[in-house]
Amino acid sequence: MILCFTTDDPRIVDDAYAGYAPHVFGIPYCYLPRHGYRGLLGQAENLFISAHGNDHEIGNERGQPAYTPQQLRDVLVNDVLPGMYTGRIYVSACSSAPVYVNNLRQQLGAGYVGRVFGMFGAIDYEIAPPASPAWRAAA
Repeated sequence: MILCFTTDDPRIVDDAYAGYAPHVFGIPYCYLPRHGYRGLLGQAENLFISAHGNDHEIGNERGQPAYTPQQLRDVLVNDVLPGMYTGRIYVSACSSAPVYVNNLRQQLGAGYVGRVFGMFGAIDYEIAPPASPAWRAAA
């Protein structure tokens, strides 16, 4: 599943991810805090998060929603991830840095070592396939 946190234009999901293979990336959704996402992600399915960000938060380019690693952890645990989740989490956040995904992995706990990855810099909605060297594992 792809969750796009750029909510200024929900059509961005169709524009940016229309050509992405659903058997690799799953179904793309525009993340809106008032909607529930529990039950949409399979227990072993990879979660791809697309957002704008910086070292301290990721989210919508023009403000809210924006999440610190602790806040994103809460969103994921309370509203997105199924119980006993075994998949991987890939965060593609334009203008962010490795410190964000490192902190997110720490917030998620030891069970997520080797399961949280990030893409950084000027990537503009790009999400690479899981095996791509563009992903960096969180420390």
